[in-house]
Amino acid sequence: MYLKLKNILATKKDVISMYSTSRVNQQRNALKYYEAMELRKKFRFGSLRISRSINMPMAAVHYWFQGFEPKSVKGIKELENMNLLPLRTSNSKSFMQFVRTFGLRFADGCVYEQKRNNSFTGYLCFGNKSDADKFADDCKKAWSINLIPHFGSKAYYIYLPASLVRLMIVVGSPVGNKTLQGFNLPKWIFQLSDNLKFAFLDGMFSGDGEVPRLKKSGLASESLKISLSSEKSIAEQFSKSFMLDLWELIGSLGIKASKPAVMYNQPRLGNDRITTYPVVIRILTEKQNMIKFLNNVKYRYNAKGSKAVKLTLKALRKK
Repeated sequence: MYLKLKNILATKKDVISMYSTSRVNQQRNALKYYEAMELRKKFRFGSLRISRSINMPMAAVHYWFQGFEPKSVKGIKELENMNLLPLRTSNSKSFMQFVRTFGLRFADGCVYEQKRNNSFTGYLCFGNKSDADKFADDCKKAWSINLIPHFGSKAYYIYLPASLVRLMIVVGSPVGNKTLQGFNLPKWIFQLSDNLKFAFLDGMFSGDGEVPRLKKSGLASESLKISLSSEKSIAEQFSKSFMLDLWELIGSLGIKASKPAVMYNQPRLGNDRITTYPVVIRILTEKQNMIKFLNNVKYRYNAKGSKAVKLTLKALRKK
């Protein structure tokens, strides 16, 4: 599916394929809509002739010509207005923000299917309002959309547009509870330029990365880890799939890190009463290694982590 054309990760047809075909066939409606609009533009046919040409009810075609678009087309146009469709690898603000958001999704994000209304929901979780506000502000600048943080029981949540969630699924986001399934890092991440790879890691470490810490001497850092949890029966598989991919991505940037390890001595009981185990990767403490990492992974959406990055870099740069 990926890179069918140079630098293109997803097309209009890819996203259309994520819409429902039950009850209302949203995939067919989108394809027929674009076919109708093309015929109208090219030949200036009326609703009746076009409806016969594309085998759709005249009332539906007339409805479209009055400006009432199918749900699927509205989602496509939303992504086009965000400069995310077709989705191309580039250094644009829109794609950079997409990569950061994609990293956050693998850390403190959730995507699940709404079977009741044949849709998808996705949200990101932030430890405090300032982090959520910063993310929303970045999305406003990059995509011209307004996202509003909502406070839950322990954190702030930002719900993403359903069209954006569909696009994330197309390019490799898992759907459902991440701790109960195995998956890999999408291959296109490895093909990004270094600055975009770091943007992805910045999203991940903003969500699930340990805050940088100095040793008591103040001149060296403690090891820095990122930890994602997995249910016991698939923890080893998860460590050898997604987490090993993540380790290889970090290594491709010249950063030394320990291979992923399952922490069986640190079980976690979730709100769903499922016990999971953290799978950990550690950034090695060698001074130049840590400096290179923290120069590029700033914990953009973790105010505490961002402050710690600055203090740690200042200390490490001292002779």
